[in-house]
Amino acid sequence: MKTDRLLLGLLAAGMLFSCTNEDDGVVDTPVANAKTSYIAVNVNSAYDATRADYADGTAEEQAVNNAYFFFFDNAGSPFNVSSEIGGTGVNYIVKTDLGDEGSVPENVETVTSTVLMIKNNKGTNPAKVVAVVNWDYSGVSLSLADLKSQLVEEAAAANLADGFLMSNSVYLSGADVMDATPITVANISSTETGAVASPVDIYVERVAAKVAMSQTSELFDTGIENPYAPGTNFYVKVLGWDLNTTISHSNLVKSIEASWTDDNLGIVGWNIEAYKRSFWGKSAEIAGSVVLSKNFSWNSLSNEVDAADYCLENTSGENTKVLVKAQIADADGNPVEVVKLLGEYLTIDGLKTSIATALASKYYSYENSTYTSIAPADIELAVAGTSDVDSYTVTYKLTTAAESKVWKVRNADGVTFADVTVDDLNAALDALEHAQVWKNGMSYYFADIKHLGAAGKSGEYGVVRNHSYAVNVTDIVGLGTPVYDGDSAVEEPVSPSDTESYIAARINVLSWKLVNQNVSLK
Repeated sequence: MKTDRLLLGLLAAGMLFSCTNEDDGVVDTPVANAKTSYIAVNVNSAYDATRADYADGTAEEQAVNNAYFFFFDNAGSPFNVSSEIGGTGVNYIVKTDLGDEGSVPENVETVTSTVLMIKNNKGTNPAKVVAVVNWDYSGVSLSLADLKSQLVEEAAAANLADGFLMSNSVYLSGADVMDATPITVANISSTETGAVASPVDIYVERVAAKVAMSQTSELFDTGIENPYAPGTNFYVKVLGWDLNTTISHSNLVKSIEASWTDDNLGIVGWNIEAYKRSFWGKSAEIAGSVVLSKNFSWNSLSNEVDAADYCLENTSGENTKVLVKAQIADADGNPVEVVKLLGEYLTIDGLKTSIATALASKYYSYENSTYTSIAPADIELAVAGTSDVDSYTVTYKLTTAAESKVWKVRNADGVTFADVTVDDLNAALDALEHAQVWKNGMSYYFADIKHLGAAGKSGEYGVVRNHSYAVNVTDIVGLGTPVYDGDSAVEEPVSPSDTESYIAARINVLSWKLVNQNVSLK
């Protein structure tokens, strides 16, 4: 179908060619008796299929359901194209009938998508056009500045059912930011045939970025000896993944700076005019917090390995992360519950015994004139909290049954006793060294998503629109961050301060532009 060819052009913004930005090619002069004019719009897919760092989108990622064409004058003000002489209108045209491809040879990389009929009352021609694909808009005219300031949410940008939002590919031509496509005098015709003979070439890219995960093994050897089965090691199974520290909104049209260079971004060829493409962008600037830390839980990390997810452009410096849901296992893949206190591996019962022993000479239950030292059965474990310090640890408190007892504390004389409240005793339990518990082997790892930039440069980390980040887990070292309660929300992913755990991952960024990253999760 023609849609497929059109989509290939729309989505391959990083591999597209053609079109100039010369000011002398833009017109804003009267057209004699101009009431109705025609502009043919071409969408190009002139990419080098031999390049390994580019990839086509899926059918859903390529789908084109509509296209909005916004027209402007040289200053970026709205140029109304839907009004009769003497009337009013808006500066955009919506097209849903993009036609049938017909018999297009395989070597043809450019397809005429549509012919636009312009009605205006100025007797002049528009100077610039911006295309927005798969959008839902029915408002007033928008200036170029207004269009660029439009914000979109992730759900609107990456909609598998209704189509992925796309807009003009933005790049530098010399010192000029090309955020709209120039229209030359040759592009305007009084007939459809004349317009088709000299079409306008528009290049678009998806607003969203894509992240996918794969793995090289079903069971990774951590290299750490399993003390519960001496002579064997701990292994790790990857069960799923998700994204964290994503951004809430994105600019509809990409924002770049003319002052950026290969050197300060650390990206060789960050802007390629011939491709009508740039490989860095600015995050949306909105009031309040722009970066979202998803309150994830171990159980909620639901993306399957080999599945893809989508997010918005984030180059804010608060790096978008890949969270990997994992489980500690033995050599046969069976879950192993791990308990660690002060570097010593214990069982849950062993941990409770250790805690009770630490307080046994000080705290006693009192019943029928009998003092009984606090015992392991009086203690239960709980998630410590959500702070960076102890979100991955467990604390201790009295069980419900133990809270109903009368508790005493031994005085300093070692002979007499005083009353102690349940709250005071729970505080004493909480003050003890917290333990790390991988309940049923539950663990997670995380890694910042790298972009194309060199180490230490501003373009080293980030996610950029129309790039596909393929994360391939190649190695896992360490036990990761422990999880005691799989439903407990964690605001920020943190690593235990006394362990080194990492995933070795190779991240490829497609353009869908491909970037490779090796990440070792530890």
